Amino acid sequence: MTKASIYNRSQLEKMFLPVGQMLQLDRVTNVDAEHVVCELDLAEHWVFPLHFPADPIFPGTLLIEAAGQAIAVWAWHNGLRGRPRLIRNSAHFDKPVLLEHGTVTLVASVKRRRQTICIGEVNVFAGQQQVAEIQAMLIIISQLDLALGMEALAGQNAAK
Repeated sequence: MTKASIYNRSQLEKMFLPVGQMLQLDRVTNVDAEHVVCELDLAEHWVFPLHFPADPIFPGTLLIEAAGQAIAVWAWHNGLRGRPRLIRNSAHFDKPVLLEHGTVTLVASVKRRRQTICIGEVNVFAGQQQVAEIQAMLIIISQLDLALGMEALAGQNAAK
């Protein structure tokens, strides 16, 4: 049984996150000044028929993507707007995530924030078992940063 949602999938798709199949979160159940808890339903996930069909497991790369998305949700909720980019990560996987686990829960703690850079630790649970720990560094690129970058690029091209 899942908890009530603070953000559901359709609300998450309106944040600057991947949409469709690449959105790895179905709901956010808690978010505060330092933490976010997100869930991903496994029952209908597109990856299981494709990733080792005879022995389906959830790919670690998508767990890393989900961890980055969790940190991005925290940043959005805490006022950072722009394009989130996962710039560094490390992961330790203890157990595989299987279809029968039903739900993946990501419990993220943002350990440090410096301007638009967020550094967090995400504990990943499948069913009731911790299966992974992921450290993620995310930068939020604002529209202003994008505009300044395009101006600098135009200036470099004009100088050639």
